[in-house]
Amino acid sequence: MPFLNFPRKSFALAAVCSVFLLACGSEDRSAPRSPAANVTNAPCDRSSWVAGSTEYCQGTLIYRDYVYDDFGADAGLIAGGPTVLNVTTRLGQRGNPFATTPSLLAPSAGDVTYPAGLTNTADLVKLSLSVSGNELLAEFELNTLFNANDAIVALAIDTDNNAATGGGAWTPLQVSSRGWDVLKTVAVGDPVSNRLQLRMPVPAGSVWRVQAAVSQANGKVMNVAFRGMDEQAGADGLQGQLLPNKGNYWEDKQAAALASGDISQFGETLRVADLRNGLTKVAPAPVGFHQRVYTSKYVLGEGVELAGVAGRDGDTGGFCSQSFNYLGKYQPYGIYLPKAQAAKPGIQVVMHGCEANHASQINQLGFQQQMGEDRNRILVAPLGRGPYGFYAGISERDVLDVIADAEATYVTDPERMIASGYSMGGFGAMHLATNYPDRFAGMVNWVGFTGSLRNIPNTNTPLDAVLTTLTDALKPVLDVAGPINGSIAYENVIHYIGNLRHVPSANLYSGADELVQVNQAIALAQTLDRTGVPYRFYLHPVSEHLTFMVLDNWQKESEASADWVRVKNPRRVTYRFDPRFDYPEYAVKHDRAYWLSQLVSRDGLEAEVELVANGCGGHEVTYTAGQDAGPSPLPWVGLNRVKTGQEPVAAASTLSGSLRNVATGLIEASAVCLGSGTLSYDIISDGAAQLRLSSGKVIRLIAGRNQGSL
Repeated sequence: MPFLNFPRKSFALAAVCSVFLLACGSEDRSAPRSPAANVTNAPCDRSSWVAGSTEYCQGTLIYRDYVYDDFGADAGLIAGGPTVLNVTTRLGQRGNPFATTPSLLAPSAGDVTYPAGLTNTADLVKLSLSVSGNELLAEFELNTLFNANDAIVALAIDTDNNAATGGGAWTPLQVSSRGWDVLKTVAVGDPVSNRLQLRMPVPAGSVWRVQAAVSQANGKVMNVAFRGMDEQAGADGLQGQLLPNKGNYWEDKQAAALASGDISQFGETLRVADLRNGLTKVAPAPVGFHQRVYTSKYVLGEGVELAGVAGRDGDTGGFCSQSFNYLGKYQPYGIYLPKAQAAKPGIQVVMHGCEANHASQINQLGFQQQMGEDRNRILVAPLGRGPYGFYAGISERDVLDVIADAEATYVTDPERMIASGYSMGGFGAMHLATNYPDRFAGMVNWVGFTGSLRNIPNTNTPLDAVLTTLTDALKPVLDVAGPINGSIAYENVIHYIGNLRHVPSANLYSGADELVQVNQAIALAQTLDRTGVPYRFYLHPVSEHLTFMVLDNWQKESEASADWVRVKNPRRVTYRFDPRFDYPEYAVKHDRAYWLSQLVSRDGLEAEVELVANGCGGHEVTYTAGQDAGPSPLPWVGLNRVKTGQEPVAAASTLSGSLRNVATGLIEASAVCLGSGTLSYDIISDGAAQLRLSSGKVIRLIAGRNQGSL
């Protein structure tokens, strides 16, 4: 393809639980669970949970809250999230031309801020209530507690479960509610465990309604307990973000109630006998859109760092330069569970864009219907440790952990996992799919950043020299944007597209995109075509960067991905990797694909392996390249290479291919039927290398062509 040659066309609940949830109902009964389930003693010792859920464990009532939902009362403002506002302000102070007005891609409904250095110190994670003898014990675990007196926790009990009696102000907290008869507060906690304990004589009554809240030390309430699993994050992707009273952090109802000063609507009714008699009861399992929280092994610190912890590139001051804001061990993600499943659902990972979060793209009715319900997929949206993680380092670890949590919690179809994302998330989708091609059935990329602003198309004309000269001349201007022009934190992903040999993709771009300019789109299209991978590429000439979010129409890419199934052990494996983009401190390593593993680069730089193993025989897929066009959601023209058939391949105990800068690697012999008998090999290597087979055979290579048998 010398250049893009587009055609000139005119544009014209119980049943649900038993199907795929691990634990629902009461007592100790549960549906069949994944063998890899990480919930070993539910509900007593959960490492992950549905946010807003209330359960009983051997007589202890446990409420597990949403995380990073502590924005207090809604003042009726339309404002971006605090991390976005802080970074935008910081960049603007440095004179960065890419920093303009605050982004609304991840707004909060609440508008209350913390004093400097105390952000997130009134964010409830878990509340436990239990009775021991004549004493009631309440333990509040907060997400962050730097000092013993950073927060005040309060427990209110309506001992007769009658809202018409009692109630009033929660002094010293600046909030009130109806019905309560007993109020107890504690203002001193343990900064090591982030816990505050409250003890009192067991109040009177047999049926209580309990309420709880956490405030800053000055009494401003930031977080309210017992809000249920249906708390709202109503900013719905894009359009709802332009309205007050809506946010992307699952605290809309909380913010509205705190604005009114009355939190009577939030509470939990309990029987005291259940606490005394050791009741165990799991929470009902929701479907649709909600939040899950998991416990991470990896932390950068505690709570929220508004300015962000810089990535490997350092604090460059560039637009969307990598940093991480959400530091602690409790990490939330957005999830959509289809309401009607015909079979085990697949998982689609939905990675958000720069300045967005885990309730952005996924929280749209069209997206939920077309990508979730229509395709029978669980949609999971990682937070990625903040709006600028770029899905590398601990941000990549977050995506991998979200996938692991979803797989361990729900019975899913591992053959139908999809990587997808928007803008920075589109980069994330390409990054995940190219580095872990054997895990994904396919990839969907909306206006994805390709790894460098300087990725330009090749026209095979004298124009190429002009474009290169122009790009070099613009380097000082482009470098204002910081490491998004080339990073030591993440790769230029366009160079790794060949890894998608067995991973089909749908890639959607905009001709008038102000952020991911069309030069990147065309360069990606050419790379997809040149490397011979299966793909669909759609260019929408009259759309811009956020058009697809605004229109909330994902039909053609949904249909394109309908039949994608993961390829397990293909004959041919192409895998390019670079150890410089590994993060051993987060157990992130890119050294395996399909039946190849433990790949080591000879000099620690980029390496590539391409091997064909015919031991099992099978077939070779045939593809046909084409062009097409259509009208929806806006006019588009496209290129594609799609599967049209397959040709049989006879079984033979042979291994052939090439290695570039590869020192060692391991071949899973049984996966390609090379476990016994004589093996013939024909491999070109650019230096000394060893290929070990799991059967015990070793192929020792020198620079040049290597032929022989074992």
